[in-house]
Amino acid sequence: MEDAVAPDWNEIWKRRLALNRSTPEFREGADLWGGREQARRYAVRSGTGHAHRVAEAMRDLAVSPGDRVLDIGSGPGTLSLPLARAGALVTAVDPAEGMLAELRAAAEEEGLTGVTTVRGLWEEIDATRDLRPPYDRVVASFSLAMPDIRSALAAMDAAASGSVHLYWFADEPLWERLYLALWEDLHGAPYHQKPKADCLFNVLYGMGIYANVLMRPLEGTTTFATVGDAVAHFAPRMSVETPEQREILLDYFENNLVRRDDGLALVGSSTYAAIWWRKEE
Repeated sequence: MEDAVAPDWNEIWKRRLALNRSTPEFREGADLWGGREQARRYAVRSGTGHAHRVAEAMRDLAVSPGDRVLDIGSGPGTLSLPLARAGALVTAVDPAEGMLAELRAAAEEEGLTGVTTVRGLWEEIDATRDLRPPYDRVVASFSLAMPDIRSALAAMDAAASGSVHLYWFADEPLWERLYLALWEDLHGAPYHQKPKADCLFNVLYGMGIYANVLMRPLEGTTTFATVGDAVAHFAPRMSVETPEQREILLDYFENNLVRRDDGLALVGSSTYAAIWWRKEE
């Protein structure tokens, strides 16, 4: 009996990501976060909404003053700023200028001089030209939207001298469940999910990288002052432009937000994977 042919998990990732990006009107990366105002909205919410997850990542990374950290897909500094406060020298890579502008402004306001920003997609970065490897820590936190994930992971591994830390979705986060529920009503076609952490682990395994994996609960509650605030928050992300589309969002939030002492909450729970490995001596 012939051995079964192992699936090509890199190709599975590519197909699932391509399907995700084929979703009509779907936006992400620089297309969504390139503008300063949209990036500022994200930065304000990430400062409080991601506090528990950031604390977990900081424990994982365990940086010491002077450690060099490469933060891939840094956003407005969700991890870069806490890392810099801990004394790390951080190189933040992100394709969205709006996000990097927010990061630089926050670092300047706090007097954090150990942050360098590099604009670009990770898959288009030339480490020898654009960066200064190796790094004590390489981290990619919910920023793994590279089509050829095997090549992207190999480049991360090559840039590290200490350890590599990845954070990615194990199931559908709250925002993706919202997309699954409403996209067809908004745009006439269904939303297709992103590939999940099962693909990621299997790609690494096929590369001979036997990573550690820990499943953790992902903060799923987002709080708003009013229903209108919820609509304003999600409308750009869901490419909502017409009054009819806004009415669909409004109706959904009127029926699904939960009133609490601190406002109106969109509540849900999901799981994410913390995946890491240390470089061999």
